[in-house]
Amino acid sequence: MIAFLHTIASNADKFEKLVRQYDDKVVVKHFVNEQLLTTALRTGEVDFQLFKSEIVNIKKEQPSLVICSCSTYGEASDQEGGVARIDRPIAEYLVNSYKKIGMAYAASSTHKASQKLLLDSATVINKAVEIIPIDCTDCWQFFEAGQQDEYEKGIAQKIEHLSTEVDVVFLAQASMEGAKRHLKLFEREILTSPDYGVKELLKEI
Repeated sequence: MIAFLHTIASNADKFEKLVRQYDDKVVVKHFVNEQLLTTALRTGEVDFQLFKSEIVNIKKEQPSLVICSCSTYGEASDQEGGVARIDRPIAEYLVNSYKKIGMAYAASSTHKASQKLLLDSATVINKAVEIIPIDCTDCWQFFEAGQQDEYEKGIAQKIEHLSTEVDVVFLAQASMEGAKRHLKLFEREILTSPDYGVKELLKEI
């Protein structure tokens, strides 16, 4: 059984569909605690204690794999142990394949966590990479209001003029993936963590 911890309720359905693209038999359970992200956005700090409590409860189900789908809590996943972060596989691919990585983020709490993951992954392979932050935080209000299309269009507008400045664009949050459909003429590859992460992490079970 695979267990996911989400901080956005809509991600449960999103990741269920992703898993089924690669495995239609594995049992999947989704756990949601939106307070984790709410706290991080309000205070600028992750709630390690609440995160740990959630993981303890999830592990009572004895899953063969626990995956945190929230980039903000990636470092907490590393510290807790036995928790895979959905964005690690794509981060490792990015630093192996590119030098100038445009990193788009909409939740302010994701910025430092995702940047640190990319830089740490580059250090492991002794490679110098440049992270170009793409600040989409003013689009987050649309996501919170349930205006997904406006959210995605806003993100796309932040990215569309950067093709000459980056080698690749990394959408650092699962919620941002839909922005790709507004960037069909963009001249660089645009990558996200959910699909790649699920595909790679399923190999571990």
